Amino acid sequence: MLNTKKILAFLGTLLGYNFLVYQLYIVESDFPEGNITNLADAYWYSLVTLTTVGYGDFYPVTFWGRLIGFLFVIGSLGILGYLLTELNVRIKRYLKNKEMGLLGTKISNHCVIIGWNSFSKQVAEQIVKAKEPLAVVIDNEEDLKQIKQLYDSKKCFVLQTELNDFESLEKVNIKNSKRVYINFDSDTDTLVYSISLKKKYEDLKCVVAIENIELKESFNYLGIQYIIPRKEIISKFIASYVFEPNVALLTEDLISTSNSAADLDICETKLSSNSPLVGKNYTSTFIEQKEQNNIVLLAVSRKGQLIKNPSNEFIIQAEDILIYMANGMQKELIVG
Repeated sequence: MLNTKKILAFLGTLLGYNFLVYQLYIVESDFPEGNITNLADAYWYSLVTLTTVGYGDFYPVTFWGRLIGFLFVIGSLGILGYLLTELNVRIKRYLKNKEMGLLGTKISNHCVIIGWNSFSKQVAEQIVKAKEPLAVVIDNEEDLKQIKQLYDSKKCFVLQTELNDFESLEKVNIKNSKRVYINFDSDTDTLVYSISLKKKYEDLKCVVAIENIELKESFNYLGIQYIIPRKEIISKFIASYVFEPNVALLTEDLISTSNSAADLDICETKLSSNSPLVGKNYTSTFIEQKEQNNIVLLAVSRKGQLIKNPSNEFIIQAEDILIYMANGMQKELIVG
């Protein structure tokens, strides 16, 4: 929206400019030796002078004409200074907006983290390590600087904005994201934010990590896809280390992102209707993948239901998500 003062200043300047041009025409055209004989010549002279071009084809010869010309010379310095200042301001504003992510990104099928602390930093490290596209939404400059230092801009897009400005989330292409992780220090803040976010973008697939397990039903009611009770997960890991330490070590290794293509991970692949695995029973597929690709099938997710170690008669269908153990190179062998 244009500033009223700037509009009035522009109109005043324009009026003063036209007045001076007309006065220049009056005093010069009446002088026998003058070469500015009409209004068009006066405008041409003023524009050439104000733009500092100075062709010299027209020039005032009277005292008052030269005085007006002097005003145009002074005005040219002001205009040049204004243009350079305005250009500098606009360049700085552009670079600042770019740094803050306000120019937006076109990445899609990516992960989005909203809110930044030590926990979300650990999550981001795993996502970046897995070479998944990532966008982080934060609300202060310190976090912006930290994330810029930690991750390459090609791997991680950062947007600094008011977290409650849901319109600005369009800049991280949130509608086309794979998952959105909502992270606040307080479960209550996470819940309140989730309500507003789902109201604006009801189809988002969201993940939250909470301390209070009693709030799980509230998040379920909102349609949050995955609710992770932090204390419950930690307690299960600790218990596993106590009585099944090797199982705990294997689990920790598999769920963490691998450091090289040869490391084993638990992976998942969604099958299309064209996948050669569709229509086969689980057991034959298990044997085939193990023998041919050294891939170990673990479970199948169908319509949101996790089926662990399916029976021999289980028939694989299109849209099923296969969950399996493989390294980065073997993962490419599963035809989705």
